[in-house]
Amino acid sequence: MTTAAKYRLFSADSHVVEPRTLWLDRLPKRFQHQAPQVESREDGDYFIIPNTNMPAKPVGTEGAMIDSKIAGRIDSAKGYRFEQQRPGANDAKARLLDQDSQGVTGEVIYPGWLIVHSIQDFDLKAACVSAYNDWLFEDFCSYDPNRLVGAAALPVGNGPIEAAIAEAHKWADRGAKTFLLPQAVPGKAWGDEHFDPMWAALEEIGLPVSFHQAAGQVAVFDNKLTPGAFWTIAIGNKISLGWVFMQLVYGAIPERFPNLRFVLVEGGIGWIAYQLTTMDHMFDDHHAWTVPELKMKPSDYFWRQFWATFEDDRPGILTLPLLDPGRLMWAGDYPHTEGNFPRGQEYVEHDFEGVAPAVTQAITYDNAVKLYQVEPQAT
Repeated sequence: MTTAAKYRLFSADSHVVEPRTLWLDRLPKRFQHQAPQVESREDGDYFIIPNTNMPAKPVGTEGAMIDSKIAGRIDSAKGYRFEQQRPGANDAKARLLDQDSQGVTGEVIYPGWLIVHSIQDFDLKAACVSAYNDWLFEDFCSYDPNRLVGAAALPVGNGPIEAAIAEAHKWADRGAKTFLLPQAVPGKAWGDEHFDPMWAALEEIGLPVSFHQAAGQVAVFDNKLTPGAFWTIAIGNKISLGWVFMQLVYGAIPERFPNLRFVLVEGGIGWIAYQLTTMDHMFDDHHAWTVPELKMKPSDYFWRQFWATFEDDRPGILTLPLLDPGRLMWAGDYPHTEGNFPRGQEYVEHDFEGVAPAVTQAITYDNAVKLYQVEPQAT
């Protein structure tokens, strides 16, 4: 940890930006014509999934920050280029240097191109998820698994749930510390019996299950309403993690699988106290009508089985008297522009003003290290 760092940090939510040819290099031959990739156009670089109905996404809208060394040479008329991102977006050695500069001892790593979860063709989606996991654990996280903590993506959708179960078992045995599921699966609620074999398998494996905002959602970028459409999706995705919690609770997933642990990623924490208070109030008034029947209040399930991450949420910190600090985790969200880099220490100083040092350390470091069972050793 850098000697200038006041706080010892561990990010419970950070990202990669996948190499531009990851899927071209790793997908089986039969999927090559649909391999996700970066396409250079006159007005910038775009992430595309050819021969599907997926819209092209301008590189940069995933939030990868521009490398400060080349920022002055960018021609805005020619758009954002893939090579203009910080090297640490997909180079492990460079990532650790950036971690060190912020007093960050480690990070949980989620995908950059979360829209891969929205691919409708299940076989293609499963192949893309598998290829991503192979790269993440074999090429990126293997550089330092205690500081680059991989979240293995699981393929779910209009296909057999056995694919997700097989991927979970594969990576649980090979270094994963959590599993990533999308916010939603079109046409199915998380309480659908289709998912029961997966919940049972994940409970047996014992690793936390993460839901990351924007995974499984598609924004529209190709019309004149783009700014409004983008921000509606971006803000709505964060808020919708409360909807994920409601689906799980009212689907009786925590009730039926009490040893499952869930992480709501990049949705902030300012909504938690209000939503739990409201859900408990409704439960007290209407629990006789609840189907399926729940034995506890919604907040009891939350504080027994859920964690939530945030990167900059002073309003949420002000609600700490209504929360369990042991279930909250700070995140840097590197390399995204809405994240904290290179001012992580400043953000923590601001957000945790007036908070006891032991509580600050628990939220910014201890809780994540305990949940993911890692022992990061920063250089």
